[in-house]
Amino acid sequence: MNLNRCERCGCFFASKNDVCPNCISKDENDIAHLTTFLTENDNTVSVEDLSLQTGVSLKNVNRFLKDKKINSTFTDLGLTDTPTHSNWQF
Repeated sequence: MNLNRCERCGCFFASKNDVCPNCISKDENDIAHLTTFLTENDNTVSVEDLSLQTGVSLKNVNRFLKDKKINSTFTDLGLTDTPTHSNWQF
């Protein structure tokens, strides 16, 4: 079994996942919160504003986008995951 480092908290654990068992539910809650926010607020928002308005860390918002865990939400809102400036803009 592989020893991995949790992308959320940094602890080491044995699994094929990217996050440790303690952080899986935290990720699920953050993704649900982001999805709800984006569904209810169908305006253009930067990643920084999304983080500030939801309380989900910028690191985790970027990780969810990279891993396409909230990509379908952006697609549903007609937003794109293509950067328009030096930072990610949606």
